[in-house]
Amino acid sequence: MGVEMAVPRQGPCPLPPVLAALQVGGVAAAVVMVDNVLRPAGAPLPDDWRDVRLRTPAGMVTLRRHPAGIAVVVFGNADAALRAVQRQVAEALRAAP
Repeated sequence: MGVEMAVPRQGPCPLPPVLAALQVGGVAAAVVMVDNVLRPAGAPLPDDWRDVRLRTPAGMVTLRRHPAGIAVVVFGNADAALRAVQRQVAEALRAAP
């Protein structure tokens, strides 16, 4: 089972500002899957995604859209480093335009 953090959000959520905010915060994150399809390096990122997998040095973080916002999910056995990245991803989503 996963551990979720809910981020209230309506409308599209462009991923480039989220990734940029993470980079500024010291987290190198790469989108490896969008809507259950592997994403090749350099491929454009859609604003209307439903499910995204981010690879970070601490581990994988999943973003899932829900009617009320976005769930930031990590595995239930996530260590402290991955939980910290989960919080940073949630903050980047809150701050994104």
